[in-house]
Amino acid sequence: MLAIINPGAGAGTALEKWSRIETRLSEAVGPISLFVATSEEQVRTAMPTFLDQGYREFLAAGGDGTVNAVLSAIVEHADQDLLPDISVGAVGLGSSNDFHKPVRTTIDGVPCRIDFDRARYHDIGQLGYDDPQGCARIHYWFVNASIGIAAEANHAFNHPDHLLQFLKRTSTSLAIAYAAIKSILSNRPRELELTVDDQAFAHERVRNLGFVKNPHFAGSLRYDSPHLLDSGCFHVHRLGAVSRPGLLRALARLARGRFGGRETRSWLAQRAEVRNGDESFLVECDGEVVCARVARFSILPRKVRLCS
Repeated sequence: MLAIINPGAGAGTALEKWSRIETRLSEAVGPISLFVATSEEQVRTAMPTFLDQGYREFLAAGGDGTVNAVLSAIVEHADQDLLPDISVGAVGLGSSNDFHKPVRTTIDGVPCRIDFDRARYHDIGQLGYDDPQGCARIHYWFVNASIGIAAEANHAFNHPDHLLQFLKRTSTSLAIAYAAIKSILSNRPRELELTVDDQAFAHERVRNLGFVKNPHFAGSLRYDSPHLLDSGCFHVHRLGAVSRPGLLRALARLARGRFGGRETRSWLAQRAEVRNGDESFLVECDGEVVCARVARFSILPRKVRLCS
């Protein structure tokens, strides 16, 4: 088994957490080889070698971005006839660890998905987008994706100022709250062109669009839609152009696992497309943020095996 660890996860606390639980992890899953990767590109470059060396069980040790990097590299480099033999587990060393929610197993307080005997097939979300230069690109998502205030908050979280750097080291919940407040103060409703399956909604003024497999996101926030593991579809949750007090009320509802209310709408979809005229916008996938001129969301059904 190969563990791929991101030492920067959890504001740089990942290696300390890993050393604290490594012995008990090995007792649970067997001998573990370790690869330290400081970037998604390192994971992508090294994955063909790992597969050639015969690794078929992987642990993504980091935050949601690390899980995304490992799974994306496997999907990109593993042949279709090899994918069914590969299983991926995870050790939550990051800040939010939404991939693990609802958390079922922990080791010394660290969430773990390490039951390789009960690995099951999961869908993969695919984002096809045109970047600001007009180049077509593909990104994958396994938990959820967003456009609007959630993407802006993730961008702020990933590019912290000095205060946020301090908060990320001391309190994840306060760091998330700080990034959210900054985004609330700067966010403006966008007039987007949204298409869900074959239904078009032109000039939708929105605060946020969520594209969701796992309803958990950003700490304690969660939608009220079910966790869709292998359904071949995803939920689209739209929060319209509410006022800032209305936005705060929506966040309070999401903290209790409720999304419904005025200026909200949800769809069950197999594909969706978002445009903002000729303007670029931020798109977040599992905590990582890209800039797009057009974003197309779809599902690759039952593509990879993930541990419970």
